[in-house]
Amino acid sequence: MTVTPSPLSEARTLGEQVYRAVRARIIGGALAPGTFLREKDLESMGVSRTPIREALGRLASEGFLERLPHRGFRVPEESLGNLLELYPIVASLELLAGRLALERFTPADLAELKAVNGRLAAARDQGDVAAMLDLNNEFHRRISERGGNRRLATLLDDLRSQLARLELWYYSQHERTQRSIREHEEIIAAIERGDRARALSLLEHNMSLTYHSLVDDGAGPD
Repeated sequence: MTVTPSPLSEARTLGEQVYRAVRARIIGGALAPGTFLREKDLESMGVSRTPIREALGRLASEGFLERLPHRGFRVPEESLGNLLELYPIVASLELLAGRLALERFTPADLAELKAVNGRLAAARDQGDVAAMLDLNNEFHRRISERGGNRRLATLLDDLRSQLARLELWYYSQHERTQRSIREHEEIIAAIERGDRARALSLLEHNMSLTYHSLVDDGAGPD
């Protein structure tokens, strides 16, 4: 296949330009699920093989592409555009779970949340993206399970697992991880001072950080 070239900003490295352009096409659906992609398919963008290779490798490491040995890359079968549609659903369910949980929180529960968030900060310092993703999910899981509704907690676990590819992208950058950690701290602080409205607002927003980051980064849906 041939990828139609598009203007690339001079403010970024060539590898970054290719990465953002291809990522936007994957999320927007211009590169359909199941599409095979090779380095030579991107030569029409007017850059050499080295930044193309760099961009494709980064996209594969973040879950936007699947690496196929000796064949190149493939856009995963699950549309990233469809995954983005899950975020408002998950955020709403997080809000419901939070309402149930906040009435039952104990000092021990808050201590556990602080411990999980501390381990998340340690994983950030170590650059362990997989651990960051797992610990963020654990933070939210502890809240949803405290609500006492098993079906809701199980449903949220399933939905979070479906979002893993996009969450992997989010936690691949130090600044974004720090934003999540800071919001977790604010959630805990709001619960401690009895400000449930603030805690629920933060909880709902926190689960949508990846979605907002993609949109703000210029790669979200139109």
